[in-house]
Amino acid sequence: MVNLRVKAPPPQAPGLAKALSGALGAVITLYITGISLDWGKLDGFNLAVGIGGLGLILFSCQEARIARLSARLPRPLKIIFLAAAHLGILSFVIVQGAIIYTMTVTAGGSAGQGADYLLVLGCQVDGDAPSVPLARRVAAAAAYLHENPRTKAIVSGGRGPGERVSEAEAMANLLIRRHNIPSGRILREERAASTLENLAFSDASYGLRDKQVVVVSSGYHLFRALALAKKQGYTRVSGLGSESIPLALPAYLLREYAAVMYYILRGYL
Repeated sequence: MVNLRVKAPPPQAPGLAKALSGALGAVITLYITGISLDWGKLDGFNLAVGIGGLGLILFSCQEARIARLSARLPRPLKIIFLAAAHLGILSFVIVQGAIIYTMTVTAGGSAGQGADYLLVLGCQVDGDAPSVPLARRVAAAAAYLHENPRTKAIVSGGRGPGERVSEAEAMANLLIRRHNIPSGRILREERAASTLENLAFSDASYGLRDKQVVVVSSGYHLFRALALAKKQGYTRVSGLGSESIPLALPAYLLREYAAVMYYILRGYL
């Protein structure tokens, strides 16, 4: 009697999806941890991204089990899940492409010269001092103002939690004291708490829709800012982007994608 033995198949090498998801999850988790330590805080967005990174690591460790579970799902659910995943990837690629393209073309001195108004959008103030991103926006604005002496600046931003002065006040002080811009050239809008309000309140106060306006912000933020301005009826608007801290740029780009999608879903864009 012949004893036939079927050899077990050799163990398979880790799949590409398993390897990529594990590596990507580790990179995301380490990056978010480092950024949060550098910023001295772990906010809700960074926490969500960090959890996503840990989820990718978990997927890489449990790929076989997850594959078995997914095989049991009804076909309609599989189609819905795959369609949602592909739409998410497509939206990310399109939106990030638009953000990076706008960031590139608005960098440096590409804004139109001789504008009526320079609208500087606020961001975080640390106590009464501008944060690094806000100081860079102010520096870009000051360079433009020195080259265009007839242009007036509108600094826009209210006072948020942990801020002893409004963002507009912090920017005005920096323009005057560090960059020698006369106070008579600086107008203030001190109520806005979002990009939407920056544009709406500044227009309500100074009638910007038919004026030549250059919006100044961090480069990654200008796609959304300019799209909102045009949506609100600004007819002669361009952008001037300030540089971002290279290490923090990936985090800002992720946040900006989430913000753009939120504005789209709310009908603001």
